[in-house]
Amino acid sequence: MSGKTIKFRLEQLNKEYNKRGKKPIVFDFKSASSNLLEGDRNYNQHIHYIHYYPGRIFPYIPFCLLSIRDFMHLDGYLLDPFAGTGTILLEAITNPVLKRNSLGVEINPLARLISKVKTTPFNTEKISQYADEIITLNKDKKDVSNYIPEFRNRKIWFSNNGLKKLGRLKYAIDTLEVDTNYKDFFWVCFSSTIRKVAKADPYIPPPVVLKPEKYKNNPNKCQYLKQHLKNAENPNVLGLFKEAVDNNKKKLDLLNKFNEAKEGIVGAEIIWDDARRIKKAYMGECGRIDKNSITDLPSNSVDIILTSPPYITAQKYIRTNKLELFWLGYTEKEVNDFEKASIGTERVQKDSEISPLSIVSIDSTVDYALSISFERALMVYKYFMDMIQSLKEMYHLLNREGYLILVVGDNRVLGKKVNTYRLLADAAAQIGFIEIVTLKDTIRSRSMMTKRNSTGGLIKNEYIVILKKRV
Repeated sequence: MSGKTIKFRLEQLNKEYNKRGKKPIVFDFKSASSNLLEGDRNYNQHIHYIHYYPGRIFPYIPFCLLSIRDFMHLDGYLLDPFAGTGTILLEAITNPVLKRNSLGVEINPLARLISKVKTTPFNTEKISQYADEIITLNKDKKDVSNYIPEFRNRKIWFSNNGLKKLGRLKYAIDTLEVDTNYKDFFWVCFSSTIRKVAKADPYIPPPVVLKPEKYKNNPNKCQYLKQHLKNAENPNVLGLFKEAVDNNKKKLDLLNKFNEAKEGIVGAEIIWDDARRIKKAYMGECGRIDKNSITDLPSNSVDIILTSPPYITAQKYIRTNKLELFWLGYTEKEVNDFEKASIGTERVQKDSEISPLSIVSIDSTVDYALSISFERALMVYKYFMDMIQSLKEMYHLLNREGYLILVVGDNRVLGKKVNTYRLLADAAAQIGFIEIVTLKDTIRSRSMMTKRNSTGGLIKNEYIVILKKRV
């Protein structure tokens, strides 16, 4: 353990927070993390970016939070029930102050896959050797039509050449006889090429058919997109794959600098897909959870829960990744089921009923939405109902002296600002958590979807709600 920690103390922050009438305290996590490492914050940064994914948590936040002196006695398991691509899991196993074993839960198979790969130490010489084998297998003359997935409008998204080349590369990776961890490394690299060869607009996260003329007021961008469409007719799939392999090999080699992770003393594991009912199961190839290997996660079994919950109808994570998911072997029905099961989804049953949740701040927000749109109110209601169930599950799993930390963005619902952090803190308090402090940091990255719908608004701030399980 390093002797240097983040200098603030929770007791002092709690006093100031209550004195301010529970008004969030502004805190600059980027500056704090730079101070902790004396200006060098790039020791693991590149590992986070082995594959594009929208709406990641800002890495400085978990880095700082896991370096707080008050948490140093909590050296057991960390749990992230909304793990995304494993930003928090990676920060847990590489933290310079105290490294922790970590568990993740995530609904999106692509995110599960990325999370696994970015937290797994690899032998880069083996990666190079296996990559050469894939290139050799890619030259096979075998019919690969069975490796081209069936999904609606397939030829709208990909040219015939693109489909055949992607199918041949998928065959080569699938045929490679190596350890699943290495195979998943190559699946991540394969997945990262999909949108680069698709006829989809690269500037819009959910796949939208590319129409360069939409950008005629920006001649350079318009010309670039016309060339993109031209390249998509006969894409250099293997070249893009090789580039991804080389780049990701260098990024992931950084993990080998952390001896605890390299030697298996600490590690990260994705264990399940639903934060509302957390179990533990084996994760196989391409992020697929084996539901035949289910075991219970014991109560009071984790010391810290640190997570960034989904926003209210803010991010279309599954829809954004649907092309990649199809190519990774998931059917249209499975992808639709993932979207319906996601917390914060817009896919709600229109004939559902809305009942009071007995939390004043939440019920009043639902009532406001109900006065304008039943469908939107139903989305808000379902979101908070699911989050309350998730918070109950977290309370059950958390150690009696443990902490829950929620990283939550601000929101607008039907044009009205909703302090989602406040509503979730109120729900947590009713369940049995004690609110210690809420901090506020400005979002510097725009990987968040900035234009969600006409009334969704721009997510500008992150609120960090620190709660403790009531003894």
